[in-house]
Amino acid sequence: MASFTHTGLVSLLIGVLEHQMPDLVVDLVRPDPFDRATLDDDLKRRLIQRAVHEQGTGLLLDVGQHLGLADETPTLAILRQPQQAATLADKWMRMERYYHHAHRTRIVCEGSAAWNCTRESESAKAPTTVGENCLIAGVLVGLAGLIGLQEVCLEVDGKTHKPETLRQLNLPSNQALSHFRICWSSSRYRVQPPQDAAITVPFSDRLTDVLAADIGRSWKVADAAHCMALSPRTLQRRLLAEHRTFSTVLRRARIRVATRHLTHTEIGLAEIGYCCGYADQAHFQRDFLRSANVTPQAFRHMSQTTTG
Repeated sequence: MASFTHTGLVSLLIGVLEHQMPDLVVDLVRPDPFDRATLDDDLKRRLIQRAVHEQGTGLLLDVGQHLGLADETPTLAILRQPQQAATLADKWMRMERYYHHAHRTRIVCEGSAAWNCTRESESAKAPTTVGENCLIAGVLVGLAGLIGLQEVCLEVDGKTHKPETLRQLNLPSNQALSHFRICWSSSRYRVQPPQDAAITVPFSDRLTDVLAADIGRSWKVADAAHCMALSPRTLQRRLLAEHRTFSTVLRRARIRVATRHLTHTEIGLAEIGYCCGYADQAHFQRDFLRSANVTPQAFRHMSQTTTG
């Protein structure tokens, strides 16, 4: 069975290599993530092998410091949105599951100041490689800085490395980087509960706005209640008073964002499902059909016919 990788990650890697080692990618064209959300994993593996062979591991560890070269895909927008570190970790792991990556990252949050990361393979016959592990570690370091974490460092074998030194970090041949930690000192970002509006707005409408503002996360009742400065029980009681449930409000927020993408963009259905917080594309299809009485593909066709 073929394994897949996210097109945006391959495009970013080629973009960095074009700037730093153009000879390595002279025969390649950056793939367009808006044309196709996933690619066969073989291209990424070949790029990583080239980079390690020619430049060692430092080049791959440094990729995350160049996320400005990445295409502005919805997936990247979801990952780089200001948020709590635990939320970013959850989004990253869900992304790897959603796109059926053969190699995945298990991230365990250590309090509010570190991630303990383990790279794992679905098959013992195809273990993770040091090159791929370095690429993922570097991207996670970059994302941690983008969401507002301060003094981010990569810890390998008990030694910490600042982002600006990763380019010079060439790991020994016996270091696979299957385990690493990412730590930081503090975060700029804090959840700000919404202020009560001067006019009367249904509580479920306000909650929908909060959920839709960060629809790519795996929302739980407790998370939403925290953002609304309420207890989970109070949030559910206020929804019940409007004859609503948390699951239906969450579905409303997801479908709102999904219909915007379907109507105004050419983003693939798989990527829209991920960016709207679904665990898999089948769940997205079922939810949309349940809410709109048509499939996402049929809705897109109808919207293009109407506006064309």
